[in-house]
Amino acid sequence: MATGQNGHSDLEHAGARPATQIPNEPAAAWVEERTRVAVGRNVNVSGRLVFHEPVRIEGRFRGEVSSAELVVISEGAMIEGKVRAPRLLIMGELRGDIAGSKRVVLGPRARMDGNIDTESLTICEGAHFDGHVRMATPGVK
Repeated sequence: MATGQNGHSDLEHAGARPATQIPNEPAAAWVEERTRVAVGRNVNVSGRLVFHEPVRIEGRFRGEVSSAELVVISEGAMIEGKVRAPRLLIMGELRGDIAGSKRVVLGPRARMDGNIDTESLTICEGAHFDGHVRMATPGVK
């Protein structure tokens, strides 16, 4: 996790706090939410995926993923590219940027290398994040 000059997390200064497990509300429910599997386990795909429903990535994807709902990057999954979704739960790995999110949660084994643009960010203890965060005021762009 990124740390500032005084040894404290830059996220702590921005009001974000690390969590030891996926928070109960609402992100824990996201794990169980009914989703369409867009990229199955042991599958490698590249391109652009656009959905209007909750979607789960379980394999490896290179490109852009966009959903009008939830995107879940499952444990063991990896995306290289950009993700656009109002809700994003990362349990696996993302090497790229997050745009247009209202809420992002990095699970306990998440690995994120890239920039995050969101209104709300939760980083669980054990997650790895290397990048920059831009937190917009809710409702203001």
